[in-house]
Amino acid sequence: MGQFLEYIKMALDNIRSNKGRSFLTMLGIIIGISSVVTIVSIGNGLKNDVVNAANEQTNTVTIQTNAEEITDTEIITGEDIAFLETSMSDSVESVTASVMYGGKCTTRKGSFDAYVTMTTPDYENGQYTSPLVKGKYFTDTDLVNGSPVCVIDELTALYLFGNTNVIGMSFELAIDSGIQEVTVSGIRETSDDMMEAEEAYQAMGMGESISIEVPYTLSEAFGTTIEGFSSISLTARDEDSAGRVASTAVKLLNARHQNLGDHPFVQQKPIDLSDMLGAVMDGVTAFVALVAAISLVVGGIGVMNIMLVSVTERTREIGIRKALGAKTGSIIAQFLCESAIISGMGGIIGILLGGGLTALISFLEIGGIRASLSLPAVIIATLFSCGVGIIFGIYPARKAARLSPIEALRRI
Repeated sequence: MGQFLEYIKMALDNIRSNKGRSFLTMLGIIIGISSVVTIVSIGNGLKNDVVNAANEQTNTVTIQTNAEEITDTEIITGEDIAFLETSMSDSVESVTASVMYGGKCTTRKGSFDAYVTMTTPDYENGQYTSPLVKGKYFTDTDLVNGSPVCVIDELTALYLFGNTNVIGMSFELAIDSGIQEVTVSGIRETSDDMMEAEEAYQAMGMGESISIEVPYTLSEAFGTTIEGFSSISLTARDEDSAGRVASTAVKLLNARHQNLGDHPFVQQKPIDLSDMLGAVMDGVTAFVALVAAISLVVGGIGVMNIMLVSVTERTREIGIRKALGAKTGSIIAQFLCESAIISGMGGIIGILLGGGLTALISFLEIGGIRASLSLPAVIIATLFSCGVGIIFGIYPARKAARLSPIEALRRI
């Protein structure tokens, strides 16, 4: 124990004698750790907001195929949707179904990755959609004909065209191997919440949020024909009747598809949706945090370089210690201790900086985010920073330990 404390004292003395160099060495670790802590905290805040929104009581219910009974889940057809709209018109405002695709749209301003929602006309008044401010939504006729029309929001219009007066304007939309020119028929409002979310995405280094809605029958033009859906959403006329609407819809669909089993359809519970959204947010946060963590590798290389310089500068010290009987293990332990302390100090400063940035973001509500500091992220960041110091300190430590005392003293 006494020898270990002596290593720590020697390491601190060497750090104090080279303050500027030691701080610059720590800088990569500080930036990496603070970035990871801040990004994970932002991700936790966004996840909490999304999950809480999903759990709010609404008059919209979701019916999905029962994966425990059937293997082919995309069996809800357009005929099923029309049947429910007719049969439940007294208690239901809309019945919607949608499939999300990744696509690419091209205008004079360039090419952009896009989220393409292939859906039904009732999606105009979907649960999480904003109202139209210009033009009109696509109609049942557009759905039947597979018309190449689309609805975008104001933010997407600005990205694609530079202004929001774009009704009747067209752009090229590509999905998989298919390309189709589509015409803008309507513009949705970009709400303050959407703008705050976009600012948050940009802060996390994500691309532009290009959102496009088209009739699902247009999928044929892209070679990805949608023959059925795995779930549908029904909007009841009031919250009190939402449970009854869900039960009725499940019974009607089960009766229409009784050849598939006793209970081919079930109601999706709110907790199912919140868990799914939470998992998606966790995945996004983990990916962005991993990208930020790459700077820790750069910091580790900086630690290794500075320790190699230290070995060269302290050749005399190493030679004298080995001549006096210092063992190889003690030399290795000394230099590993020094590199671990440098990385650990950088990690602590990075955690404090990340915690401060998290508190500042939450206090100012930058981008509408209420960031939430993650204790597991702090613990992992601490261990990781020390680990970086030890891993990248092994080579310099071994190089120091292999120095011959005669050769080391000869270099003096």
